[in-house]
Amino acid sequence: MEKPASPTVTFFKALRQATGDAYDRLGLTLASSLLWFAMLGAVSLAIGTLVRTQQVLVVLAGIFVGAILLAEVWTACVYLAYRIATRDEPSLLCFVEAWRGLGWKTLWLSVIQTFVTLVIFINMALYLQSPLVFMRIFGVVILYLLLLWITAMLYQYPLLVEHIFGAYKGEQSKASWLRRVLRRSLLLTIGNLPFSAGMFAIIAVWGIFCFFSVVGLALMYSGFASLAVVYWTRALLINYGVIVLPPEPEIIPDEQFRLPDE
Repeated sequence: MEKPASPTVTFFKALRQATGDAYDRLGLTLASSLLWFAMLGAVSLAIGTLVRTQQVLVVLAGIFVGAILLAEVWTACVYLAYRIATRDEPSLLCFVEAWRGLGWKTLWLSVIQTFVTLVIFINMALYLQSPLVFMRIFGVVILYLLLLWITAMLYQYPLLVEHIFGAYKGEQSKASWLRRVLRRSLLLTIGNLPFSAGMFAIIAVWGIFCFFSVVGLALMYSGFASLAVVYWTRALLINYGVIVLPPEPEIIPDEQFRLPDE
């Protein structure tokens, strides 16, 4: 993908659009956040119960399944955000539509995400605990790779929605959608490092703020975060020419409508 010389949507413009829509669609933002928070609470309780068994494999299996369930809910939040961003009659029915249209694809994507994340994290932890300085330095390098991977994951669900319903809809009959989503998310991350770093930082800060405010985690976190990642992803796709915005309406001067003087 070649980046045009003059991007049409900036990072902060996309953030303002997401913030405005989160406020304008406050009811849907709250519903999205509550749904994700309810699943987060259920998964946390289940993993807490498994931890008491003191069986590492059982706990890892619980984390794996919990991550997949959270991904399914996050997909629904992202799809609702996509419908809000595109002004395509968003409603609570979007959750059902998302699971019907994206459920299995989300399952495969989340399995890959969880597996890769666990592998990178376990390797990083092992290297950082090594007594050898060289090994610990390598562990820090793996930490940066983990941060890049997590940032790429923020792009992956908006890209999945674009693949099925949006800009990449015409590619459904071509090569593997999973390979395309993963490849494009990594390209967007690496090719736009300042943009991607800003996205990661704001989502992280927003998560910390909502966590410590407690009520914010339940009422606002995923509703705003899903809108933000959708707008940021679409901003880059617009800048690359993948999404073509309709032309701005021409403003006709008032002078053209004036009657000639007698």
